[in-house]
Amino acid sequence: MISARLRYTAALCVAVGSGAASIYCCVTGLWTGWIAFWLLSNVCVVICGRIQTTAARLQEAHHAAQVLARQAELLDSAHCGEQKPPFSKVPKLAEPTECVLRPGHPGSHADEHGTRWWWIDESHPVTPRAQQR
Repeated sequence: MISARLRYTAALCVAVGSGAASIYCCVTGLWTGWIAFWLLSNVCVVICGRIQTTAARLQEAHHAAQVLARQAELLDSAHCGEQKPPFSKVPKLAEPTECVLRPGHPGSHADEHGTRWWWIDESHPVTPRAQQR
């Protein structure tokens, strides 16, 4: 597939060439040639504009995708990730959540609602997320 830059360059060259040819035909009195080359040059200018618009849209979409990927990466790595222990008597009914504070924070952990929790004893299991660091 031909890149957008090459298509744009080719269309621009044809537009400039047909514009020069239409001026030459107008000066020499060849009215049919003047109209044909003038129309060809205008069509090429419209094609150049469409190529620019399409390239700009693709570039914006690519940039937006990069921003979303970077935000997801930052949000994923921007919190502690320590799992909340099951405080209820039935562990299956406990809501699974993880700490949303920055990694390495002092004190207790907190979920997205600001609810804090901490371990009663000092020996708590290491989570898989903490082992990755």
